[in-house]
Amino acid sequence: MSDTIINPARPAEDAVERTVKMELAYDGTAYHGWQRQPNGITVQEVVEERLCKLFGGREIRIQGSSRTDAGVHALGLVASCKLPDHPLIPTWKVHKALNRLLPPDIRIRSIEDMPEGFNARFSAHAKSYVYVVNTGDINPFTNRYSWLLDDMTDIEALRKAIKYLEGEHDFSTFTVDRGSIDDPVRLILQTDVTTFGPLICMRFIGTGFLYKMVRSMVGALVFVGRGKLPPKAIKEMLEAKNRLACKDTAPAKGLFLKKVYYQPEEWRTDRVDSPPFWLY
Repeated sequence: MSDTIINPARPAEDAVERTVKMELAYDGTAYHGWQRQPNGITVQEVVEERLCKLFGGREIRIQGSSRTDAGVHALGLVASCKLPDHPLIPTWKVHKALNRLLPPDIRIRSIEDMPEGFNARFSAHAKSYVYVVNTGDINPFTNRYSWLLDDMTDIEALRKAIKYLEGEHDFSTFTVDRGSIDDPVRLILQTDVTTFGPLICMRFIGTGFLYKMVRSMVGALVFVGRGKLPPKAIKEMLEAKNRLACKDTAPAKGLFLKKVYYQPEEWRTDRVDSPPFWLY
């Protein structure tokens, strides 16, 4: 199949549409996040433009499971959209052709047909994020995908602190622009800390996350790992329900959206067996 524009043989209004689910991986370094915005190029914009080209200039809008911030990466962000059945392009060919059209820092990992009504955002049950801190020497690869903190050595304190974030809480302390959020209560299903040599991976699985919530939690947790705060300080920050009680927001480059789950208990299979940038 060529990568040229496919000219539709009949008007778009006569086309039958089918719902598809796409799983994407991307290096977020060059992008202003996932969602379309006026001040910079985004992953959603790039994928939609390539879909438009593939289907002869038809406008195709996609719904993402998450709105990753500028510079944040993804291993398994999910998007849904409706594709026209005319011209008829089998789903597997859409997958192959779309990857040919996309830049190398965005890849479609899979595409599958879904029942009518599937929505990448509203059908999701849980999401898994991993944040990577590097306590060792800097190199061109870890520098791109982790936060360098060579004095973050108290791993046991970090493991105690992160557990305070599990459960259903008001996460007002750990979000930015609280005024635009109607309900700051979120459910964190599981957290843990795994080490791989000098790399520390903090994992958060939840049913939903507020704007910059993971990066805010990590920004506070590293103070514990560096011996500057006791583990219980995280509990006190959470209970304050006030952004002023929080610490710094962690840099975007260390954060990965690892996986989105669409079955109620599927998240229990999630494991961190290696740093996320080794997984793809």
